[in-house]
Amino acid sequence: MSILRNSLITVIAVGLACSTALAAPKKESTEAAAPEAAQEEASKEEAPASPCNEAEMDAFAYEDCLAEHNIAKPGSPEAEKAAAKLKADAAKTEYNPFQRDAYLTSSFGENRGTRYHAGIDYSTQMEEGWPIFAPEDGKVTELRVSPYGYGKVMYFKGKSGKTWVFGHQSSFGILDEQITKKQYASKKNDVVVKPNASYKKGDTLTFSGSTGIGNPHLHLEVRLDNDRVISPCLLGATCTDTIAPQILDMALWQGNEFHTTSKESLEKGCAVFPVKNEFGLSMAVKVVDYSREPKDNPMSIRRIEVWRYDEKVYSRLYDTLSYKKMLNIRDELLWTDEADTAGDWHFIKAKIAPLSTYRIEVEDFAGHVTTRKFSIHPKCKNDKPIQQSKQTSPLYTFLSKPMLDLFRCASGYKFRAKDDKDSVIADDLCKVFSHEPTLLAKIAETYPNIKTIQYAASASATGNGKAVNEKISVFTFNKNQTSINWTTKLGAVGITQKISGIPMPNDSSVRVLAVGHVTTDSLDYFEFHPKGMQIRGNWNVCIDNPANNAPLYWLGETTRDWFIFSKQSGTQKRCASINELRDIASIPSNEAPTLGFPYWGSSYVEGISMPALRIPVMYRFAGIADGNAITIKVGKNWMPAEYDSEPREIVLTGEKIPEAGESITVELVDEAKNKASYTITVPEM
Repeated sequence: MSILRNSLITVIAVGLACSTALAAPKKESTEAAAPEAAQEEASKEEAPASPCNEAEMDAFAYEDCLAEHNIAKPGSPEAEKAAAKLKADAAKTEYNPFQRDAYLTSSFGENRGTRYHAGIDYSTQMEEGWPIFAPEDGKVTELRVSPYGYGKVMYFKGKSGKTWVFGHQSSFGILDEQITKKQYASKKNDVVVKPNASYKKGDTLTFSGSTGIGNPHLHLEVRLDNDRVISPCLLGATCTDTIAPQILDMALWQGNEFHTTSKESLEKGCAVFPVKNEFGLSMAVKVVDYSREPKDNPMSIRRIEVWRYDEKVYSRLYDTLSYKKMLNIRDELLWTDEADTAGDWHFIKAKIAPLSTYRIEVEDFAGHVTTRKFSIHPKCKNDKPIQQSKQTSPLYTFLSKPMLDLFRCASGYKFRAKDDKDSVIADDLCKVFSHEPTLLAKIAETYPNIKTIQYAASASATGNGKAVNEKISVFTFNKNQTSINWTTKLGAVGITQKISGIPMPNDSSVRVLAVGHVTTDSLDYFEFHPKGMQIRGNWNVCIDNPANNAPLYWLGETTRDWFIFSKQSGTQKRCASINELRDIASIPSNEAPTLGFPYWGSSYVEGISMPALRIPVMYRFAGIADGNAITIKVGKNWMPAEYDSEPREIVLTGEKIPEAGESITVELVDEAKNKASYTITVPEM
């Protein structure tokens, strides 16, 4: 492409940035969490060893190490002072990546299942092609192309030493030429190039898009080194947030006694815990933040602190995150299946006593602070229970603990407990426990020999016109166990779990695992609880199902889509390994993806919207693993293609596309290794 055209592209891009503001923003979904570790952002290098490892050092050695390396202890006055200085400096050097109206749809530190969100997301008002400007002088060190995760992503290292990451791009501007050259040379669609191209502050760097996971938006991330990321809000990035965070509900528990308090009671200064013990209470608080009206994108917060009278008993600041410690999210933000998913349950790691007055303080990244003062009482006037479960079955996870929804007793469900010899030890749990969500640990404490729970309900009791008669397998283990080997059966299906690297608990409740069977209109699957149990080792699971030995798939937490285990063994008894408990199904999937009718749309090339041939891809379960699973040929000649994972389309641009009426060949390989080849006739433009 000529120098003249390259210059023209830059002029057009800068002109777009100076255009008037667009219409009111449309509803947009936040960036979805990558469904598996394979979809995590792939470019992060191996992180260097941290000089001070809190997990491996005793308290004194850790303190000495921090002092030796001049590192402020997280949550200390020194760390808070440094963070305050960063905020003050940021106010002087604001960076708006678009130089136009931009609002947040996701915040730094947001809950993404097994990880924190490492950056911030900006809405681009459901449009692509917004030019993005350089935050400082620096160089583009790397470009990556993938249909998942961050999609097309640029890494820009500034003179400050920080690396700015721009995800989900539609185009890299004039650097697109290097991508195309690498694709033709390697005959691969997903490529990495290292341009080492210099840019000045304010230059047009790249163009926003919707590649990877999510609708059109910009993911902005700032890396201090190979391990640490910092909130862009602290570095002057525009972080418009007009709404203060909200403190919603609370949960208190001691051992296996568990109680929740609604927002309404908490606002009146009352929290519920009826058991009369002095110390040893555990607490979790549900908090949510929104950037603007309408409140359709719940976000995270910057800071949460808890005070007992005038003593600070807990503090957590989310200004920086460590990739190596991302799994800590499972200790700090507790997993829940509850019906209302807006907001996060923050575990307050502190000694909580009932005979005290507490104050919770939360702050967002715009500096809005919300406080709530309360005392703990046996009962709160007009307190209403929290609607917890959204599960099909009565077994679910709440605050990273397996629960049994005994509220269903009132509608006609029957629950029976049995021992390892299948003898009944409790004929009707509805007569023993209150008709409310109950910790499975409390049931196991009452019946230490429990191995299974049989539950049944008529079609009228379930409310969906279908009767149910299922079994839940239960396994109790002590707090000192760090590994488990458990084999059980649900009907004719044998299930084995070997778990290693289980951390020590933060409370005194009985530790319980549970697995149940769920039947739906589309497929049957096995659910494993508790979700969100932090595993430092691996979860090795085997399913021995004589009636269905199809490959194993796991259910994504946020997408609710099924994904095939990339590594599994066995043909009769299927086994797989992962570091997280997942719901699992055996799914026959022998058909390769098919193609829809091609049509002419658009795509961005070197920052300009160009005609593009778009070919829909259709599949039910086993999808496209990566862009290299797609091969496009014009005659015998290979040509590059982009796979847009949302909305599942192959995108072809460039002068190599044949004229209307001529044909191209599309070869596909899905994640289940099914292959297919199709001939596509190019339609009229």
